[in-house]
Amino acid sequence: MKKKLFLSLLLAVLLLLSLGMSAHAEAQIDYVTDTAGLLSAEEQSALNEQARQIAAATGCGVYVVTVDDYTKYVSGNIEDFSEAIYKTYDLGEGEGKDGILLALSMSERDYDLCAYGDFANYAFTDYGKDQLAGTFLDNFRRNDWAGGFRDYIANAAALIQRAKAGNPLDTYVYETEPGPRITPFSVVVVIGLPLLIASMVVGGFKKQMKTAVRQTEAYDYIGQGGARLRGQRDQFINRSVTRQVIRREPVSSGRPGGHAGGTHVNSGGFSHHSGKF
Repeated sequence: MKKKLFLSLLLAVLLLLSLGMSAHAEAQIDYVTDTAGLLSAEEQSALNEQARQIAAATGCGVYVVTVDDYTKYVSGNIEDFSEAIYKTYDLGEGEGKDGILLALSMSERDYDLCAYGDFANYAFTDYGKDQLAGTFLDNFRRNDWAGGFRDYIANAAALIQRAKAGNPLDTYVYETEPGPRITPFSVVVVIGLPLLIASMVVGGFKKQMKTAVRQTEAYDYIGQGGARLRGQRDQFINRSVTRQVIRREPVSSGRPGGHAGGTHVNSGGFSHHSGKF
């Protein structure tokens, strides 16, 4: 416990110093905090305003933090760094502190998407975070930082809106179930056997009708009940069926009182998607 408290205090001091603020000042960061110097002042200001408007409209924060090397702040991995940032600076919106943080560490080109809060974990499923990462990683690999952050913020807002409509982006797997295989034996069974039975039945009727007298008038064939046309039916011996299978990962957290998203949440209330860029 003392070690975690010390690390949190050290993290706060280092980040405050890196932002050029007094160590005695209140711990606070912007929606977009670029200590690695990837953005111009104008780019950072515009991204901050974009994220601020989304937080005000949705009640879910969207954050960015960049550093040169996260190992200067924590002894764990990039996910530990994200959680320390989120808690130390009291990020998130509303009583549930809902939000998502994109953390970048430039030394080894590590990134982490870290969601916190019941609604945020509902909105940013494991699959959703994976898809969200795909919208900015291509930019980062070209060192297009401003473009990547714009895509991240805009697409994070889209995922929040989907969740508010009750339809969070989750895993959908489409499978095709092939129809039965046609073999020579199956052709004989399905077609030949019915023909054999039919020929036997027709032969029986033919024997019974040897004494029948040919009629010369159409009325004689129609009979007293009038003409009735019977429906024609096509019978298919083979078909291909396509079924949609929806698989969800084991659920650790969901929206209170309703649908649960496919999100793995740790004991601290955080869910992650991390990797390299």
